[in-house]
Amino acid sequence: MSNPIENTENSQNTSSSRFLRNVQRLALNNVTNTTFQKSNANNPALTNFKSTLNLVKKEGSRIPQFTRESVSRSTAAQEEKRTLKENGIQLPKNNLLDDKENQDPSSQQFGALTSIKEGRAELPANISLQESSSAKEIIQHDPLKGVGSITEVVHNSVENEKLHPARSQLQVRNTESETDSGKKRPISTIVEQELPKKFKVCDENGKEEYEWEDLDAEDVNDPFMVSEYVNDIFEYLHQLEVITLPKKEDLYPHRNIHQNRDILVNWLVKIHNKFGLLPETLYLAINIMDRFLGKELVQLDKLQLVGTSCLFIASKYEEVYSPSIKHFASETDGACTEDEIKEGEKFILKTLKFNLNYPNPMNFLRRISKADDYDIQSRTLAKFLLEISLVDFRFIGILPSLCAAAAMFMSRKMLGKGKWDGNLIHYSGGYTKEELAPVCHMIMDYLVSPIVHDEFHRKYQSRRFMKASIISVQWALKVRKNGYDIMTLHE
Repeated sequence: MSNPIENTENSQNTSSSRFLRNVQRLALNNVTNTTFQKSNANNPALTNFKSTLNLVKKEGSRIPQFTRESVSRSTAAQEEKRTLKENGIQLPKNNLLDDKENQDPSSQQFGALTSIKEGRAELPANISLQESSSAKEIIQHDPLKGVGSITEVVHNSVENEKLHPARSQLQVRNTESETDSGKKRPISTIVEQELPKKFKVCDENGKEEYEWEDLDAEDVNDPFMVSEYVNDIFEYLHQLEVITLPKKEDLYPHRNIHQNRDILVNWLVKIHNKFGLLPETLYLAINIMDRFLGKELVQLDKLQLVGTSCLFIASKYEEVYSPSIKHFASETDGACTEDEIKEGEKFILKTLKFNLNYPNPMNFLRRISKADDYDIQSRTLAKFLLEISLVDFRFIGILPSLCAAAAMFMSRKMLGKGKWDGNLIHYSGGYTKEELAPVCHMIMDYLVSPIVHDEFHRKYQSRRFMKASIISVQWALKVRKNGYDIMTLHE
């Protein structure tokens, strides 16, 4: 026979285990779809839980619908907390209101005081503070410690995607919609491209002469273009070109200077092209030579030494890697030694007082090319036409900026690009079509005349320079033959 004490303990354990199973079923009611046993119906605490769970299952088992008119989750949660606090209700430590959209409404705590209805939290009217407290006490009963708290069970069920596939799909769709909406560009952020600012230039009588656009504004973020200083830089260059400009009449004391200079310049173009030097080097070398010849009377047999020394000085001034002095001496075929080139270099620099600050015509040509939209064809033809002012004796004493503007004007005429507009006038230094006419006619005369500087023409006959010399000469002969006016052509 069994002991009565043991029977009593067994009956207590049986009732305790039965109670534990009922509470577990209560916690996972939304998963197992179980109901309360009739034997526990008379328990007032469990009755309150039953009514609470039925209300939660009825109203909260549905997946909440997300609408644009719904208030934000954070705002609703804050309002809920404030309402409960005003009513004197203490929320559980691990409150599910903060994350009710990410949890199953039917798996909330048994002492929860809310239900989800169309995205809003409402307090059930039939639940009192005492009932909720008693519910907490039962949930925290010792037999439940072995299986974990109700909060832990709820969180485990939320993390399990297999138990809640519908909500997981909803969360994925919600995340995708938020991502897609983030990719869309709001209309308010679309910035229209600003048009260049336009300015008008008027004469002394107030009559408008031309209109130009501020093309430097687009280079404001480019530090290499120095758009904030570009106007001051070219204003200084226009002042400097007057100071460093050689005078034609100062060269006439030399005998046969016209022919001798043509021969010397043609030879310098050959050496310059052979060494592959920069265009700025050739312009600076001939400027130094003309200025020196205007100050010193040089014998005929020393002209080659003067030209070689000037090219040597310019190469050291402009080039990154200048040819050595022995290379320059070797190109003279023994006419100049290395020591003679050094002595000539010293003498020339002392005569010019070391003033090599020459405003190169290429700087003005690049400035005008900005108004021409940096067209490679027109600029290549303009390089050839500009270099005519370098080799031809008649161009001595003409400002480099004026020669650059005339070269760009003639190249545009060759390509049929139309008239000389306001932008070209402004970025050329303010030269109008009337001011360019004399220089343009001088260029035309050189193109239709017999070739004197053969090395110069041969240089621009290559494909590197788009055969600029051949195209220019053929065009000039055709225009002169037909009697066209180059100043009004293609307008």
